[in-house]
Amino acid sequence: WQHFFKYEIIISSYIFKNIKKPYFSLVMDSNECPSLPLELCEEILCRVPTKSLMRFKLACKRWLALFNDKRFVNKHLALVEEHFIRINSDRKVTIISPMTRACSSFPLPYEFQATPDIYTMIHCDGLLLCILESSAMAVWNPCLNQVRWIKPESSYSINCFYGGIGYDGLSQDGGYKILRFGDRDIFRNQYTNTVVVDIYELKSNYWKKYKVSLDWHVVKTCRGVSLMGNMYWIAKWNQAGFFIQSFNFSTETFEPLASLPFDYGAYDVHNLSAFRGNNLSLLVQNKETEKIEVWVTNMGKKGVIISWTKFFSVTRPDRPVFRACEGIATKVHFIDKKNRVVVCCEEVTVDERCVSVNIYLFGEGEIEKQEIELHKRGFSWPFVSGYAYLPSLVPV
Repeated sequence: WQHFFKYEIIISSYIFKNIKKPYFSLVMDSNECPSLPLELCEEILCRVPTKSLMRFKLACKRWLALFNDKRFVNKHLALVEEHFIRINSDRKVTIISPMTRACSSFPLPYEFQATPDIYTMIHCDGLLLCILESSAMAVWNPCLNQVRWIKPESSYSINCFYGGIGYDGLSQDGGYKILRFGDRDIFRNQYTNTVVVDIYELKSNYWKKYKVSLDWHVVKTCRGVSLMGNMYWIAKWNQAGFFIQSFNFSTETFEPLASLPFDYGAYDVHNLSAFRGNNLSLLVQNKETEKIEVWVTNMGKKGVIISWTKFFSVTRPDRPVFRACEGIATKVHFIDKKNRVVVCCEEVTVDERCVSVNIYLFGEGEIEKQEIELHKRGFSWPFVSGYAYLPSLVPV
């Protein structure tokens, strides 16, 4: 480890010494710095923030090749800390790191500037599936500034379908896929539960379609989550009972997993999120008691929920109240590497004229609050306060 940190200092000093040099002097021959083994260099670089890696692409040809290598991209992705990404009403993108409190903003890519607003996004490995209010779809990597439009074969109203993103197989090498299926509600007048399922393969640029009969429907107030290549939602059986529903992109089938660990209240606050890469976390705040709980799953090898565990609860009188009301976007959360529950939400100010975008960090015996943005109260846009996001080198 002493040698590791010594080489880390060498790399850091070289980078910051040369980063302001002209382009031609930064593109080094791969024989430079021969004393530093490539394996050790890789171990250091895979721990460097993604934004810095984008600058270091000009350092040498060897590093550029490394950053384009799938194995390194996946290794780096596994070590990246979660951020929040948010798009405000001025079409500015804000990325927030709750760990460092760093906040950066930049304009929405020009590809989205002349289009309707982004209605919602679904995150997978640093890729964001963007669903616009016109029902158009695009895949966007904010870190690489890459956008790829997905042209659907058929058109739905924005309120009449659900989207998802994942991948085929046990790794991302199987190829990313996009899911779109109709809302059961649009078929009620026809007395049928049959919905159309569309699947798009990014590798082949190919849509395929089939019909399936569903005896459940997705709970609209809780967004879906992409985890380990599959999609997950809170759903309700047609007759009674709430549960976790998944879509397996390998088998291209819907698979009900497990009941919720508590009684679902229609007016309670619920938010589903990924946890530790291969599990789910579920935040709930009871409307009556205002108690906040976070539950996590114990997943089996095949993605089956074996059990739920209560990870965290807050009963302190100074806890925030995540009530849903007009003009307020829905909440989002994740659990960071320090086991703190991080929540991004909108709250009405005391004078009830403005809305503040806040980040809460719940730890053992502590509640921290950071205000990110303040805007006038009015029509809620965007629909969601923010999205849990991993800045990555995964290309679209």
